Amino acid sequence: MFLLFATMSQQSTIKLSEIFSQAFKQTKSNFIAFLPLIVAIIVIATYAANTYIGDIDLTDPAALEALQHKANMVTLVSVLLTPIEIGFMLMGVKASRGLTLNTSDIFKILPDAPKIIILAIISFIFVQIGMALLILPGLFLLAMISMAQPLMVDYRLPMLEAVKQSMKKCYEHAGLVLQMYTFLFILIIASFFTFGIALILTIPFYVNAKGILYCHFFDKE
Repeated sequence: MFLLFATMSQQSTIKLSEIFSQAFKQTKSNFIAFLPLIVAIIVIATYAANTYIGDIDLTDPAALEALQHKANMVTLVSVLLTPIEIGFMLMGVKASRGLTLNTSDIFKILPDAPKIIILAIISFIFVQIGMALLILPGLFLLAMISMAQPLMVDYRLPMLEAVKQSMKKCYEHAGLVLQMYTFLFILIIASFFTFGIALILTIPFYVNAKGILYCHFFDKE
């Protein structure tokens, strides 16, 4: 599988190591701008987890059913909070363009929040269909449309055009895209084994890496 990814990535003029090297430098230089936002998210997520999951008896069938309902609610909330994720990514895009970041940059996403949520819901439905058929098609589709929402906001593209451009460019560089997302996913999961503390570093690293890839794909000369 890795050899397949490597072969596909030969189309790219940028290497994964270069993306991560630049993302590390950007994370160091703009860490302070991200820190208040990330700490707030970690505190809220920790409180929510302790409130809704911490007291559940996993041996009780009724409790497990309640947990499923809560998981569905978490999924809905995560979709509604997609604008925050895109706001983080666009901060990474801004940093990749050599511009100075401010914590308040996250609020610039608010006017575009409704259409981001609409596209998130549509994307979620199609990804779930792919996951129902087989897990890998759903994950592949998720990776291919991952640039659609920032394109819609950054370049003011219509929703369908943003999806089309994201799928076209990500598919052309599928090996690079899949390698990067796989590594970042593992990095984020590993961060939870530090009681979430490492997320203070891994979240800005993630959005910086994604922003660098986005700029490489879509920024005009």
